Amino acid sequence: MSNFEFIALNNLVQRVKVGFVGSIEKYYCDKEHGKLLLRTSNLSGAGIDFNDVKYITEDFYKRNQKSQLKKYDLLIARHGDNGKADIYEADEPAQALNVVIVEPDFSKISPYLLRYFFELPYVHKQIKGDVGGSVQGVINTKQISDLIIPINHSLNYSKIENTLRILEQKIDNNNKTICELEKMAKTIYDYWFLQFEFPNEEGKPYKTSGGKMVWNKELKREIPEEWKSGCLEEMIEICNGKDHQNLEVGEIPVYGSGGILRYVNKNLYYGESVLIPRKGTLNNVIYVDEPFWTVDTMFYTKMKKKDSALFVYYTVKLFDFEKLNTGTGVPSMTSSIIYSLKTIIPDENILEAFNSKVCPLYKQIQHNKKENQELTSLRDFLLPLLMNGQVSFKE
Repeated sequence: MSNFEFIALNNLVQRVKVGFVGSIEKYYCDKEHGKLLLRTSNLSGAGIDFNDVKYITEDFYKRNQKSQLKKYDLLIARHGDNGKADIYEADEPAQALNVVIVEPDFSKISPYLLRYFFELPYVHKQIKGDVGGSVQGVINTKQISDLIIPINHSLNYSKIENTLRILEQKIDNNNKTICELEKMAKTIYDYWFLQFEFPNEEGKPYKTSGGKMVWNKELKREIPEEWKSGCLEEMIEICNGKDHQNLEVGEIPVYGSGGILRYVNKNLYYGESVLIPRKGTLNNVIYVDEPFWTVDTMFYTKMKKKDSALFVYYTVKLFDFEKLNTGTGVPSMTSSIIYSLKTIIPDENILEAFNSKVCPLYKQIQHNKKENQELTSLRDFLLPLLMNGQVSFKE
């Protein structure tokens, strides 16, 4: 460590401040009339998650200048996963709630390089060892300002940053492609099964081309004449997940309500399936087409009709399981509730045509996700080695 100089963070940046702290629900408004608000829940440590952002009134935004964000500010989680850091890269005016905001000094260190330091064990341990406050634990601006950053002046930090950012940009591009492909698949589902504009025998949109519609009493709406209504029980068999703790590490993903938990050496089922949480985040329905294992708080399904898994996936996602939940303290779902849900049951030829249309999109999604796993593993492996000088570049 003789080449390292240990510098307090506040000597490397312009300012460390905290976003607004307090209850601001009464200032929430719609996107068209407000300014973007980012919270701890929007910080992933791998880029800001814009899927569940809030918006606050213009007046609140103007009155709270201290918590306003500038492009390239570093946002750090104050509670929960303390120290998780992301860079605000957008040009859109925004404000932060209950997060630490670090304004970078570009003449001393880039915001990207600074974020990489936050991922080093040396810095991470400082944060975790200096968490005070409630049981959940909260960090403050002084604790972040006083963090010791190990700077090695013999390292080519510019090359390190470029190398890591190339990997991250590839991951980001893959994620954007995944998002677009998922939107395309959902649009096709909506067009075919909500608007009933699937191709007729002539390849024209069924409903607008005069396809016969009949009133269905169960669904309380018109559906194509040759289709029927029924319960999901006609489409799927629901199975229970199992404990995975005693399984050895392998390449088979284990799914919980929050996504993949770990990888094991055995599979519970191999094939297309729709995974539905039994407890926890009930609306996180997942489609898989690979060997997998599910935890005991997760249902998995077997299809009763050929080429129906993707149709079932999008149909199940139409229901708000949070409102249907039977739990008290912990949100819960039962197989009987899922089986009883009413749905359209299309003609088998339409199911086959929909599957052939959407399945290639999901093949590409799966390819991109697998590539991202490999890129993320490579990045996580290289980051500490590069930042500690254990791996260097050939001149």
